[in-house]
Order: sequence, then structure tokens, then C-alpha cells
Amino acid sequence: MRFIFKTKDQKTIDGVNEFIDEWNNDSLTISTQTSGSTGKPKNISILKEHMIVSAKMTGSFLALSSNQNALMCLPISSIGGKMMVIRAIVLDLNLIVVHPSKKPLEYLIEKIHFAAMTPMQVEGSLNSSRTEIENIKTLIIGGGVISAELEKKIIELPISIFQTFGMTETISHVAMRNVSEREMMYEALPNIHFSIQDALLVIHAPQLGVERLQTNDIVKLIGDSKFIWFGRNDHAINSGGIKIHPEEIEEKISSVIPFKFFSTSLKDNELGEKHVLFIESKEINRFNKNDFSKFLSRYELPKEIYYIGEFTYTHSGKIDPIETKKRRSDAQKQVL
Repeated sequence: MRFIFKTKDQKTIDGVNEFIDEWNNDSLTISTQTSGSTGKPKNISILKEHMIVSAKMTGSFLALSSNQNALMCLPISSIGGKMMVIRAIVLDLNLIVVHPSKKPLEYLIEKIHFAAMTPMQVEGSLNSSRTEIENIKTLIIGGGVISAELEKKIIELPISIFQTFGMTETISHVAMRNVSEREMMYEALPNIHFSIQDALLVIHAPQLGVERLQTNDIVKLIGDSKFIWFGRNDHAINSGGIKIHPEEIEEKISSVIPFKFFSTSLKDNELGEKHVLFIESKEINRFNKNDFSKFLSRYELPKEIYYIGEFTYTHSGKIDPIETKKRRSDAQKQVL
């Protein structure tokens, strides 16, 4: 196992080295922070022994081998970044460390056997050079939903690509789906099982310290180790008694909007909640109902669009919809 730094950014280098020191100290736990994608980030402690188990699960699921090259292009502050370092240590991988950016593959010449990236990094890498991303043997994508437009691009790549499912509380991912199979079916990592309560997914992973974790994910269970994912219940919009799932909306109209955007709700006196879109763009009034009516039912159509120059992001690089919505007074509003 080797750590190979392909960056001159001292903050990145120091961050990885400090985490390695933390991993090697006498403490039984690692401190980290939840992503903040669904609420205010909070600090939690995770047992190192559970992180080792998680690393071995990923290695087994993806058939990773000793002395392969793994790419570290995620922030070390995130659980995804921390787990890349731990996988390298536990699975005896050579970890190539680059500065986290939208185009992490620039200037790399090494063959990469295993990499973890966000959808934004995959998009940036494809826009930069398709050849660079084809130099990866196995790629896992997490930290956000893969848009339908991006999936069309990556499904053609001659590499193995998996979308991950998990959260900080489960120490990174607990299930993956093979993107080439198109269906949103996730398969559990070894020794992890699922159940359903009130139509929501429950995770059972005692070897990770998770006896029973109730999620807000709406799924259809296939046995006790696979599920089809439909969206998150806590994001569901109840607009005049009609349930609207933002994740489904975003997937349906991703080919229409060439900007970053998200579907969400605002309070409404008549409907209780109204469906709106936030679009990261300085261009305004670009869309109309007809643009969306081909893909959405009349109940799903947004009532308003908010154009804002730049979204607010979490520390791990995800769009922060809660904080972005708070800034809507600064946005240009379009009523549809």
C-alpha cells in the first residue's frame, strides 16, 4: 500500500495526513459530521472497527484486490473521503490523492482500478475528456442523485459503474445498483439486510453498529437484500392532497433544464404546499408550462420558478436546498 499525492494543494495533503494520524492513534472512534443535505449537520463518533468492516464489505462486493490503484478525489472532511483512505489501508490499495474538484481526473496518467466520485465530478470529467474517465475500471457514484441526462452518458461507458445508497450513520454505503441495468434496484452489501415499516426502508447492519435504522426512503422490497428506490418521504410535497415526489420530478425534467436545479415546496394558503423549482442560472423566464407538460402531469407542474445566480452548498459539496430556499428573496421569481 502506498499514498501517492498528485496535488500541490497543502490543505488537501495536510487533511489526509492528519486523518491518517487520527486513524492510527489510540482512540477507538473517529469523529465526523453528517452531510447536512436534509438538515443541520451534526457531529457523530463512529467506531473504527465498524469502519474496517464497511471497507471489507465494499472490497468484497466490488472484488477489489491488493495493490490496485484507488483514486481519492473527495473531501477528507466527508465520510466518503475518510472511507476511501480506510479502504486503501484495510484492502492494501495504492491511494492516489488529488485535490477535490469538478474535474479530478485532469493530468492523471495512472490506471485507476477503483474510484468514488460525486455526480458533479462525473459530469465535469465527461465534459473534460471521455478518455480520462474510461481509464477507471470500477467507479462508484454517491453524494447525490444521478440525473437521467447524466445516466444516458455514463451508461455507454465501457467501465463498471455503481450508484451507492447510504448515509454517514451507516458509515458510507450499504447498497449499490449497477447503472448499466437501468432499473433503480439496489443490492445490499454482504451481511446487510432490509425490511419495511410504513412503506419506508429499514436498514439492519449490526456489524456496522446499526441494529435497526428507520429511513425516510420510499422503496419496494425484493426479498430482504434488494429494493427499488422511489424517493424520500420527508421530501414529498402534499399539494392539495396530491403527493409529489421531488426526486421523480427532477428525473423526469432533467433533460429540459441545462442548469443545476431542484424541485421543492413552499407554503401556500390554498394548497397547503405548492410545488416550485429553484434553478441555478442568471438567465430568467427561460421556461414555460409547455416545456414541462410533456413530462409532468398537471398536478406535478411547478407553480413558480426561482432563478438564483449560485446555490448554497453543504461542506461536502451537495446542494443545500434548505439554505438556498431561505435566499429566495434574492432570486428572480417566475410565475407559471
